Formats: sequence, C-alpha cells, structure tokens
Amino acid sequence: MLKKYLYFIIPTLSAYLLTPSICVALLCPTNFNQFDLGDSMDQVIQQCGKPDSQNESTKKDDANIPQEWTYLVPQTVATSTAYSTQGTLKTTLIFDKDGKAMNISVNGIGVGESSICNNISIQLGDTRDKVEKACGKPVTIVKQPPPDSKPPADIKVTEFIYNTNPPLHLIFEDGKLKETK
Repeated sequence: MLKKYLYFIIPTLSAYLLTPSICVALLCPTNFNQFDLGDSMDQVIQQCGKPDSQNESTKKDDANIPQEWTYLVPQTVATSTAYSTQGTLKTTLIFDKDGKAMNISVNGIGVGESSICNNISIQLGDTRDKVEKACGKPVTIVKQPPPDSKPPADIKVTEFIYNTNPPLHLIFEDGKLKETK
C-alpha cells in the first residue's frame, strides 16, 4: 500500500520543488502593464509610455576591480578603574576582482573571521554585499586596478522619471534596466 502512495507522492513533490516560484512583477505607474529588470529602454517605453523626464550620465565600470574597505568600529576603552573613553577599531577588508574577501584585519592584525560588525560574522570568502549588509557602508573604499589592466570602461546611465505619486525612477545601464527607486 505504501508503495502505491510513493508512486504518487514522489513525482508530485518533485514537480512542486522543481517549479520556479513566481517573482514579484514590476508594474508601470501609468497603466499597470508589467516590465522586468533587464528590459531595454524601448521595451519599457512600449509598456509604460514615455517618461516625464530623463537624465543621462556615465560611470566607470569598476565593479571587477580589487577594493580595500575600511571601517572604524566604535569601542569603549577603560583607561583606569574609574574612567573609560571612546575609541575605534580599524577594520580593513580587501576584496579580489570577483568581490570576495581575501584579507581581513582588525587594528592591523590579520584574522580569518570577525564578528566585530553588529555581532554578525564576516569571514574570508564573503562577498562585498554580505559584508555591507553586516557592517554598513565603509568609511573609505580604495579601488586599485592591477597595473597591467586597461582602465575601466564607461557605462552609460539613463534615468527615466515618471512623475506619479510616488514618483518612479528607473535606472538603466547601457540600455538595460538595472534598478527601480
């Protein structure tokens, strides 16, 4: 009897687990047509109509450049039995070109892992996104391309603004929708 149910349950469960989940759709503020991240500017205009205004700029494509992030983490230091003062621990992370932490140091001492940021563990191999979620924005970011590499390319950034309530800002990089605000 159990065998009979397994023939039914296993394929049904497999189909359920392997079916992709439905993503949240992005809707045009003017007519509620759907558009997606990655769509071209023409596709968005076709779905949503022309924006009320548009801004253009450029930025450097430096996402794949090694980076050094520095944090100054507050700490209380006892100066004597009756007094204490506020100080900081300088925490530095170095990320490789793929955005993975390859060095962590706290006050100049190399560590493989630290929970100095809000008691959330960061460790070698973590991504920049994970570190930023744990520690927030760094005080400084130094980006240094390798000496034998060519300079980062410029990326064309276009912002569509729809003056709805609330306003919708669509950010395109090289003609593809990257984010909404």
